[in-house]
Amino acid sequence: MKTVTWLALLGTILLMTSSCCSCRRGPSKNNKPLTGTQWTLIQEDGKLIQAQDNYYIIIGTEEGRFNGRGDCNSLMGSYTLPAEGKIDFQGIASTRAFCPDQAGEDRFFQMLDEVDSYEIDGNLLMLYTNGELTAIMEAKEDAAQ
Repeated sequence: MKTVTWLALLGTILLMTSSCCSCRRGPSKNNKPLTGTQWTLIQEDGKLIQAQDNYYIIIGTEEGRFNGRGDCNSLMGSYTLPAEGKIDFQGIASTRAFCPDQAGEDRFFQMLDEVDSYEIDGNLLMLYTNGELTAIMEAKEDAAQ
């Protein structure tokens, strides 16, 4: 009798789990938009980042332009969206002040230059290079659009 009860419980759990998984397969209705959102770096190459008010990008809603900030320099450039989930940052330029964390800023700019795809999950933007997760950025709630 214990075996039958255990199998019934296991079957119920599997049924609930499989039906729930199908609801996670589609895009979230609460995703932040890619453009017009300030995306702040929270993880790069598997390491958590304390960005404070630095290390962010805003992908423009018009003309394929983006801007942002590294450790102490502003950055700007253009982008294209060649296919669903694909992004190509181009012509990245920045101001030229020397930063206390110059190496970190250089890594951030280089990472953006190499990114080729993205995925949005709620308020998180995942950036990929050759299929590998490179960075995670978080939407800043009070960003001006």
